[in-house]
Amino acid sequence: MTGSELRRIRKRLGLTQVQLAERLGVTGNTVARQERGEVRITEPVARLIRYVARLPERRGRGQHDRQTHEGPEPRADAMAG
Repeated sequence: MTGSELRRIRKRLGLTQVQLAERLGVTGNTVARQERGEVRITEPVARLIRYVARLPERRGRGQHDRQTHEGPEPRADAMAG
């Protein structure tokens, strides 16, 4: 994925660089650098971007909801046995 492809996806979604960055778990500066071609977009990151682009927007969920999460999800290998 190129920076211009990333920019097209972001604009199609109607997101700012910061909003897309929040969905991807990176900083707005990272998205900006990727769009300018300063940082290579690896294939796993490109897949994540395409996946996020297909997700419906979650309405009514904001920063507060994420802060109330009790901790990380249990790992599948930790649950086995």
